[in-house]
Amino acid sequence: MEIDIKAIDFRADVYDVQKAVEDVLHSDLYDPNDPINKGRKPNFEVVLGESPAGRIHNGTGTLLVTFVVGNRLLKWINESDKNKIVLNGRALRLFRTSRKVSAAVKQRLEKAIYVGPERERHRKEMESRARDARLRVAKVQFGVWHRQPNASPHEGRAFSIEYERNFLSNSEAYITVVYEHKLIRVDVCTIPSWFQ
Repeated sequence: MEIDIKAIDFRADVYDVQKAVEDVLHSDLYDPNDPINKGRKPNFEVVLGESPAGRIHNGTGTLLVTFVVGNRLLKWINESDKNKIVLNGRALRLFRTSRKVSAAVKQRLEKAIYVGPERERHRKEMESRARDARLRVAKVQFGVWHRQPNASPHEGRAFSIEYERNFLSNSEAYITVVYEHKLIRVDVCTIPSWFQ
């Protein structure tokens, strides 16, 4: 289910909105003994509307939740004037829509474990730092660690180099880290002989 969000403070980012929604969904509306939850906190996603003026968002957004959680949230808000989701001192306005989430989003909301906004913000910061880091490589070696046949048990192992390539003389190589996939990539380019 998609729920429209209005009156979002322009200073708030997506993580602030997620935190405000989390405070309601995971405290006032969360029952760990409910068999629908299966002992897990309900998952949700927040998508902010894009602003043409260069701001973070345009003051609107969409809350993606499962049908059961969405109905429970809207019912809770309509029960009393005191039941509100508050962000930076302002109450968010929520409206039911007729739009449904796609099957892929529905499955993700039902099956995936909830990750809080603090952890998500930290992960995004790590990804951006890793994307910006690019280190020059002098030499790449592939090999194996092995123990010498006559070595005593408390002696260390030695590294046997099976392949080695120097990237300082006639080529360049850089290491980049793809944090999202836990991947270290070595980009190599050969310098043409006429350029040297």
